Amino acid sequence: MQINFNIRMVYVVLTLILFISEGILSQQDLEVLENQTETINMEDTGVESLDFVPGYVSCLNDRISLSFDNANLVDILKEISLKANVHFIYDDGLLDIKNVSIKVDDEKLNVVLEELLSSHNISYFEFEFSKLALAKTKKIDEKTGSVKGIVKDEEGEKLIGANVLVKELNIGSSADSRGSYIIKNIKPGTYSLEVSFMGYEKQTQKIRVNAGEILEINFTLKSTSFQIGGIEVVGTTDLLPKDVNTKTYINSGEIEHYQASSLKDVLDLVPGVQKTDNPGLGKTSQITVRGSESDQLSTFGTLIIVDGTPVSNNANLQFERLTGSNFGTSNLGGGVDLRTIPADNIESIEVITGLPSVRYGDVTAGVINVQTKIGASPNRLKIKNNPDTREGNIGGGFLLGDDGLSYNFNFAQSERDIRKDGDEYKRLTGQAVYSMNLFDNQLNMNNKINFQTIYDEEEPRGDQWKTHNYNRGFTLGFSQWGKYKPEDGVSSMDYNMFLTIRRENTMKSKMVQSDIRILPNGDTVSTYIGKVETKGLEWTAGGRLEWNRIFYTGDFIHKFMLGTDPQYNVNTGKGLLFDTLYSYYGPTSGNRPYSFDSIPGQFLMNIYAEDKITGNFLFDFSLMLGLRYEMYRPYKFNLSGLWGDGNLVESHQGTFLNPRVNLMVYLSDYNQFRLSIGTTSKSPSMNRLYPPEDVFRWRNPVDSTITYLRYDTRVPELKGYREAQYEAAFDQKISTLIGTSFSVYFKKRINEPKSISIPVFQYGNANGQDYFYYIDNYALYGNSGTTYSKGAEFTIRTSKIKELNMEFQIVGSYSYLKFLDNHILYDETPEASKGQYSNYNVPGADTLYGMLYPSGEKWEDRFQLNYYIKYTHPELGLWVTLRAEQLVNERNQTRNYQPVIVEMLNETQQASYYFDRSIKSKSVKWLFNLNVSKSLFQGGEVSFYVNNFLDDAAIRTYWSSPTKLDQESRNPNLTYGIEFSMIIDNLFRRND
Repeated sequence: MQINFNIRMVYVVLTLILFISEGILSQQDLEVLENQTETINMEDTGVESLDFVPGYVSCLNDRISLSFDNANLVDILKEISLKANVHFIYDDGLLDIKNVSIKVDDEKLNVVLEELLSSHNISYFEFEFSKLALAKTKKIDEKTGSVKGIVKDEEGEKLIGANVLVKELNIGSSADSRGSYIIKNIKPGTYSLEVSFMGYEKQTQKIRVNAGEILEINFTLKSTSFQIGGIEVVGTTDLLPKDVNTKTYINSGEIEHYQASSLKDVLDLVPGVQKTDNPGLGKTSQITVRGSESDQLSTFGTLIIVDGTPVSNNANLQFERLTGSNFGTSNLGGGVDLRTIPADNIESIEVITGLPSVRYGDVTAGVINVQTKIGASPNRLKIKNNPDTREGNIGGGFLLGDDGLSYNFNFAQSERDIRKDGDEYKRLTGQAVYSMNLFDNQLNMNNKINFQTIYDEEEPRGDQWKTHNYNRGFTLGFSQWGKYKPEDGVSSMDYNMFLTIRRENTMKSKMVQSDIRILPNGDTVSTYIGKVETKGLEWTAGGRLEWNRIFYTGDFIHKFMLGTDPQYNVNTGKGLLFDTLYSYYGPTSGNRPYSFDSIPGQFLMNIYAEDKITGNFLFDFSLMLGLRYEMYRPYKFNLSGLWGDGNLVESHQGTFLNPRVNLMVYLSDYNQFRLSIGTTSKSPSMNRLYPPEDVFRWRNPVDSTITYLRYDTRVPELKGYREAQYEAAFDQKISTLIGTSFSVYFKKRINEPKSISIPVFQYGNANGQDYFYYIDNYALYGNSGTTYSKGAEFTIRTSKIKELNMEFQIVGSYSYLKFLDNHILYDETPEASKGQYSNYNVPGADTLYGMLYPSGEKWEDRFQLNYYIKYTHPELGLWVTLRAEQLVNERNQTRNYQPVIVEMLNETQQASYYFDRSIKSKSVKWLFNLNVSKSLFQGGEVSFYVNNFLDDAAIRTYWSSPTKLDQESRNPNLTYGIEFSMIIDNLFRRND
């Protein structure tokens, strides 16, 4: 046979070299192969295998039937050779394998050979028609061994993603789409092999690993979960934390049972988070980890990641977004609006409250890692309703050959006030994910497209001020992520690429009243409709490339990680638009329109490395040593930085070297100690770097001339800020019933961006008369703030008590935050009667006018307990959760540093002085919530909740001033909601 194939010949030669180097082919077989390859005519046809040569039909497509039980592999191959008329070339020692069994009926030869040889690490190569060479797939390192196998459940279903861990080495693997796992490069010895999968009983087996051998261990796990309709109820399995970082895991079953509408609702389950609102979408919602939601930098420093893509709020320039008591506070310069992340499509949430790995950057207040549902799953419809929100969701996934396609669509509507029309929030969200495995499962790849559109409306009917506000933006996202695992079994490459486009389309309008003004055409107006719009695109693009490798040094094993995850944020478009003649801000306002195109983008670059060392020194331990180099808008490479003269890379917003150390010591099977020390940093938000221009109109009272003063409030060299964190924790397990954890932490955040007052003066001579006036002040951001925080947390939890069908949990948290605003304030009218005197020397005027003083400080602390009782009954298909929140104590104090001599104050002033600086306390309060989920039929269930079911408003009576007594309600109103969901696949199946 003549085959015109140059690439094919190269492949043959390379294969021969491999076979010879492995010592597999005998000299006689080599001569046979050499004679066969001499007949090949060499021309480049671009064909890569004999299967694709035009007119060529591989013998591997022939069908045969076999039946052998405990036979020698050589005998089986001889039978195949006779039946399929093929010739095998191999080394006799390679196939000296006994007790081989196989039974196939009319199956293709390639399938038969795969089943017969793959488990013995042998591959085949068709070098000529009906001639096959056999060889080792990969030469095994003679110094180490491997373990492989399949993980499945009792029904025989493969458990994709099951974790397999060599406990003593803390190395492992996860089961692929076929349920197979393999762990390579294991030093010879005796180990404990642990297999775990959420919702299944953990299994541990002792194994003996020998050099140069592959040990095959298969596992069948017993399920500990059960279904309530489509909700998976997962019992508590791990009573001790697995990771050195303090984390909270929330699974999809808990999310559905809780009936959350957005990520904000779900995060009520995180320790230390105080529940102040019922589930709903009416108000902007933000979250902070171990901080205060009133502190914008705490919410801004919380990193939220969805399927590997950061949901960034760095570039938010919506200065005129709809806000108010009914709509929530602005998240400009704060955290992501969590209403934009629907809860119904979330598979799991990992909340890292402790010091994170160096894999995570541009963060100071914790990480919220969200994984949505991907892969094959039943098609499921959900409908929920409560007094505030109506929501529908449909999603599922199916296989396309070896690939998978999943989808989800969600629509939600919130009525802020059911008594008003034109006062709604609507959210439409969808996503599709296509997943595939390539190169024999070496490369896993996921491709995702998602979109969302928001209609946030306010147009009260009959409003005399003609109010009409809206936010009608949309978001479109593209992302791809995956993992490549070479055949060496000890390294991998993780990658991620993403592009998010957010359309800003907001408008605010109202009737504006003013003094009678004369327009350029001579007309006069006293009222007009003022309107301001924001139109533009916010772009976030970036990715991650991360290399991982496992290696040994002596008896210590290292899991080394090296990576980078750059990100670019920019705004484009018209920006802030309004008519300055009919200004929304009033006829004398200095506000001016500005274009997003005039604002530069923000490029965040970094590189990080981490080594996780596992071994034994007195005790088993796991030590993570990490280093992350953050560059916020880098612009110059500085070689002198190598010897300490400045930074190696100069950046507009600063360059930060952040070391992190995490240590876990396994004292015994029942207790462990954890320690974390390190720093993180955060880039400043673009709204602080590039605030809108302000113009002040001043009329000189001396000569009546009009002067327009433009304040340059932009600070393009404002630096980022850093946080140092220290945490120690101890975990104890009592038998297999109770697990406890206790941790203490301290954090210090420095160089926070804070505003600084800049006074403005006008002085000179007009009409022969000298004049000097203080006319205005404006603010510039500077790195002058500091925040201290410290706290303690504990958790006591039980595994399921089978006699009661119950689990119990108590979570306690104490937090203390102290804010030092070290920036300087300006007061143009100091009062000598209070002991205040001018100390500001006006530049160029040599005049003391007004006074500068430090802004002051404030602190707050809170001690909170949360109690959980979880009752589950598989036979009844019932899940009931009772949650009680006890706010034991809450205090705060503000200290104003404005200079005052107390003895010079009158009685009323002294009372106000001491009252303003007194400690304000809030006494104990309780809040009780109940959730119930009940199966109705296979794949269908109903869930119901009632919050504050005791209808306790928790009224607090307090002094709002030295002479005024006020009251406030501290609990959300009694409310309830219901959700129905069902698997709809059966509705479309034909009854045969």
